[in-house]
Amino acid sequence: MSMYQLIEEASQVLRTPPPEFDFENPKEDPKEIEKNMAEAMDRFGGIGLSANQVGLPYKMFVMKTADKGTVGFFNPKITRVSQDTDLLKEGCLSFPDMYLMIKRSKVIELEYQDSDGEKHSLVLEGMAARCVQHECDHLSGILFLQRASRLKLERALKARPKERKKRLEYEKRAAIAKFIAERNEEASNGDAEVKQVDKVGTESRDSQHNENAMDNRSDNDTESSISR
Repeated sequence: MSMYQLIEEASQVLRTPPPEFDFENPKEDPKEIEKNMAEAMDRFGGIGLSANQVGLPYKMFVMKTADKGTVGFFNPKITRVSQDTDLLKEGCLSFPDMYLMIKRSKVIELEYQDSDGEKHSLVLEGMAARCVQHECDHLSGILFLQRASRLKLERALKARPKERKKRLEYEKRAAIAKFIAERNEEASNGDAEVKQVDKVGTESRDSQHNENAMDNRSDNDTESSISR
């Protein structure tokens, strides 16, 4: 399995639209790309990830969905957007520890192909619509930084060291919590194994006791038979 890595934020790859994925003459198995992209997204802790963020030259992204888990969207195209918008804070895996208030359409219509090359059309709203717009920006060579005003960008850059410190502290606490949980699970499994060994030992002793009792009864029966 390929271990995709995020490319540097200064890379020109992030600023260059990749070509469409060619299902007629694929250079790679689209299902493998979808699988590896999903693994990378989970490893990086995202809810969406575009191929060019990990240096792949394909117009595709993966995104967590409410009903189908993580899905790959090949050759996506936003065909309609609502005039109704909202302003929410966004982050980006390619620019860790930077958060910006970005205005996006609340509802969009999306056309795309799945990993089998089948075409689909979806109407999305809320967080799903926002995530798709973010990823489609990536595939157009547009960074979410470009969607913010200069003042907001300067503020985000100034707050970046503080955000990084918060993230590292959170990751440290999460690692400690995971370590404790694993140790508790090991201890629990160890107790279960000890109980199982004790049970086996008890059963063995009981079995031996019963055998001895049978032997004693057999000897007594033999003696009685001889006496008679």
